[in-house]
Amino acid sequence: MPSFSHALGATLLFAASTLSGAAMAQSPLSAASVTVQRYDALPNFSGDSGIFCCATHIQQSGPDADFVHVRAVFDVAFSETIDRVQVNSADVLMLFPGAEEGQRAVGRFDHMPVFEFGSPSIFVNRPRDWPEETAQAFIDGVWIVPAGQTSATLQVGPADARIDVPLDLTMPVTTVMPPRMTVAVEVTGFGAVDTITLDDRYNGQDMPGVLEPGIGGRFLRLSVSVTPRMSTATDAQTGENRFLMYGNYIRITGPDGVPLPFVGTDTGRSVRTRWSVSSTWENETRPIELSNYYIGTAEPGRYSIYYLSDKVAEFIVE
Repeated sequence: MPSFSHALGATLLFAASTLSGAAMAQSPLSAASVTVQRYDALPNFSGDSGIFCCATHIQQSGPDADFVHVRAVFDVAFSETIDRVQVNSADVLMLFPGAEEGQRAVGRFDHMPVFEFGSPSIFVNRPRDWPEETAQAFIDGVWIVPAGQTSATLQVGPADARIDVPLDLTMPVTTVMPPRMTVAVEVTGFGAVDTITLDDRYNGQDMPGVLEPGIGGRFLRLSVSVTPRMSTATDAQTGENRFLMYGNYIRITGPDGVPLPFVGTDTGRSVRTRWSVSSTWENETRPIELSNYYIGTAEPGRYSIYYLSDKVAEFIVE
């Protein structure tokens, strides 16, 4: 399981004996490892604003604060009476020294390096073949922290079943893992069509349709093979590898460097602007085959392929 710590950070390892007796008696969680990183800026790949490749939406912490990214891995004390552990996002807090109440996170990472607004939570079931096999719980959240703050406490769980994990915040500011570290992209096909035929079905009934460029240009079909370089799921168990992306993560710029309008991902029957694809593996990664449509003129020259904000491939049209 990767730690997602590609740059300077602080990693703390805990044995169960270092946690308070009260926390151990009340909470089924015990901290196995904690990784902390500070950022000045966070790329926002939600797609709500900007263009991934060429006008990336950047969240800024401001001059008086930093974003603090905490990844905590917990061992879970399952038993005959504890078959599930659930912690609501309202009970995952960062408490600063001298403060009376903890602060909720502003975001989380479900799949690296895609930041999402919202607080992290925990939901983990006891494995079917427990106690031979167990499962861990994970927190992967982002908090806004005053620039001079050197320590804090991660509070996980309600007041009567809470575990307190000390956090060392004395690390330099770094950057979020770049998207290119997570994938390798190979162009497998490129062509132009004037019409896209759609074959949708709803409630068992055919709903055929068509897409035609109404403002000039043609539909450019780009096919790529995307191979994960790592498991990006932040809640993947040990030995488990999971990768998730959306078709619109792949963007293309023409010979003039201008991004081509994204039309959608070919789903086999239709074209969707928001279409997820995933991959799981044990020993070797498996490539994802993907075809997207864009609007352009297919003019000769060099085209660049981007995965989110990073250039990952290029090809030439003659």
